[in-house]
Amino acid sequence: MKMNNENTNQNVAAEKKVYSGLRSIIYNNKIAMLFSLVAAFAIWIWVAIEKSPVVEVTVSSVPVKIDMENSVPAQLNLQTFGQTEFSVDVTVTGKRFVVSTLAPEDITVTAQTNYVDSAGNKSLQLKAVSASGKDFDIVRLSQNYIDVYFDTYKEAEFAVVAKITAPNNQPVTDGCILGDVLFSKNTVIVSGPSTEVNKITGVVAETAVSAPLTATTTVQPEIKLQTENAEVLSNIKINTGDTAITMTMPVLKRVTLPTSVTFRNTPTGYLNESVPYTVSPSKIEAAVPIEKIDEIKSISVGTVDFAELDIGNNFFNFKASDITEYAITDSSARFKVNVNMTGLTSATFSVPPQNITVTAQKDGYTATVIAEPIENVRVIGTPEEIAALTNEMMFAEVDLSDANLQAGEQSVKARIVIKGSTKAWVSGTYSVRVRAAAS
Repeated sequence: MKMNNENTNQNVAAEKKVYSGLRSIIYNNKIAMLFSLVAAFAIWIWVAIEKSPVVEVTVSSVPVKIDMENSVPAQLNLQTFGQTEFSVDVTVTGKRFVVSTLAPEDITVTAQTNYVDSAGNKSLQLKAVSASGKDFDIVRLSQNYIDVYFDTYKEAEFAVVAKITAPNNQPVTDGCILGDVLFSKNTVIVSGPSTEVNKITGVVAETAVSAPLTATTTVQPEIKLQTENAEVLSNIKINTGDTAITMTMPVLKRVTLPTSVTFRNTPTGYLNESVPYTVSPSKIEAAVPIEKIDEIKSISVGTVDFAELDIGNNFFNFKASDITEYAITDSSARFKVNVNMTGLTSATFSVPPQNITVTAQKDGYTATVIAEPIENVRVIGTPEEIAALTNEMMFAEVDLSDANLQAGEQSVKARIVIKGSTKAWVSGTYSVRVRAAAS
């Protein structure tokens, strides 16, 4: 009986202790405040989710996607040109806590290309859907259609033509002329929609000079497209390469200079003394680079190979139109040249087989000279030079690098060289036989 009373007393004491602890917690201001905050936040969350009002907001600058993959225009090789980046404002409705945080990436706006079946400017309908799975409804777009230009792609190459504007249409100073304009790149590639590329008739490099040029000048011109009706082609790209095109405008000075002749394969004895010749007319009017006016002493009307010279008078005719180094402004159309090689003699010699060598092979072939001498080589020179010559002084060089070579035996041109002589040369042309094999 006494044991039961003790247990009862212990239970009562424990209950009083628990009650006292709970009472101290309940009446603790800090704990009560924390509990109130947690409860208030929980209630706010519940109201925001379950009782949040439906509102309307506008999401600005949502990009428009023009999906060309596996589309009808893609199957027709049509591409978009001109403006291809669009954006619209999208108005949506939904619970405030959802729509208030929407960003452009939460919405996908697509331009419909189903009905694009030909080139031209097309009006594409826009369709907007949720891209994030958030719960909202799309009400309207700031625009329901966009205009997009479709066409097939085309490239074309055009030569660049110079166009220079100057006061009084005088690009260079008095006494000078403008030489042929030089470009760092003579052609350009234009690309874009076929309809526009087909309208291009040419490409001009345009520049303006404020005063007549007094020296050769290099500028960076403006590259412009030409069309029959002066249309503005806004979708064309001009490819000038890795660097911009430069335009050089040569300024040429009008001068009157003596005429001359250039010699080739000249014997060493004639290099330090003039070869006797005359040119008719003896002077010529030309336009030469103004920067080189003091360097140019004469104008060569043509080239004479010593192999073409014989004993006595040798006459040659050259055309003024063949002079490409300078601009000929003279009315003379032809020049007559007389190379006077009187007082000389000639003799015939042979080139020994061991003196014939191949100096250069043709790519893809290996050739050897068939061992036989080159007979009846006519040599012209002073009597003293001719008397001192022997066959052993005759050598032949065979350059096959540019020869029209084929497998097997064939004749090829050889250059005869006289070693140990200063005023003798070989007249005419000669050949040797070689045996060629593909390598």
